[in-house]
Amino acid sequence: EMDMMGQTIVQETDFDDYGAKQATVMDMRGQKVRTIVVDGKTVMISDEEKTATTMPSMGPGGAGAGMGGNNINFLSLDEKTIKKNRIEEAGEEVIAGKTCKKYKYKVMMMGQAVNATAWVYKGITLKSSMNTDFGEMGQTATKIEEDITIEPSMFTIPEGVKVQDMDMSMMGGF
Repeated sequence: EMDMMGQTIVQETDFDDYGAKQATVMDMRGQKVRTIVVDGKTVMISDEEKTATTMPSMGPGGAGAGMGGNNINFLSLDEKTIKKNRIEEAGEEVIAGKTCKKYKYKVMMMGQAVNATAWVYKGITLKSSMNTDFGEMGQTATKIEEDITIEPSMFTIPEGVKVQDMDMSMMGGF
């Protein structure tokens, strides 16, 4: 579950190949959108409408990577990453039945340093929280399943889907 300034959005994220493949299905006001990363681009797919929109990837895993972990690899923190992001360990907490390490750190958002917290299990952020000028935003895993079979089609663009590039000029011309 994701809290976006008071609005709850439910999403399901599937990982395979140790995170090399990721698919997120988000229910946005009754319309389901599946997001994957293919060839370095984030692809938002509407399986119902048989359409897809591509945009530049926002780091490893693409949009929504690591549930707010700001693309930090918490499994292999080095001194440079710790110093750059001012990462501090803040104990442990159980999220979705899994014991997580809690980290407090800073991220850059729209040119400003923002306080963030991540609860991490086996390198996967199961809960995150950020305090911004727009309010608090966060995500919390409500269920985690390990060693399950995921259909390979979750990570691909289906045949017959019309793919278009997003007009990035509206977002500062990335």
